[in-house]
Amino acid sequence: MVILFFSPLLCPGVAIAQAELTVQNPWVKLAPPGASVNAAYMNLRNDSPEEKIIVAVSADCCTQVMMHQTRREGDKVYMDHHDRLIIPAQSELQLAPGGLHLMLLGANAPLTLNDKVNIHFDFADGTQHSVSIPVKKAADD
Repeated sequence: MVILFFSPLLCPGVAIAQAELTVQNPWVKLAPPGASVNAAYMNLRNDSPEEKIIVAVSADCCTQVMMHQTRREGDKVYMDHHDRLIIPAQSELQLAPGGLHLMLLGANAPLTLNDKVNIHFDFADGTQHSVSIPVKKAADD
């Protein structure tokens, strides 16, 4: 699944739409029964000449979304919170199990297989983008 975000570029008298950000393979991991926390994963591709900085994330399914990085030290696993995520220019940022990811906290109702979760990104340049992401057991389901 590929989702394109469009941003209009204005030339003299002509409006041109150019895809700057692309979301590839988005999915929300189905949580075990009784769990109220889910995680979302995706690849964020930035084809613009400038870095894109995500400064906030929210979702309509839950009360809070946090940007986390999983870190292992010996046999312990930690999650480090990030206030922002940077998608370098002409590059991509991967959110994947065991690495960077979005934590969906305080679900309004348990998410079930094939539900769609609307996630909203706020960028440092003031733009906002939303994406609808399916709930799956695994990335390749």
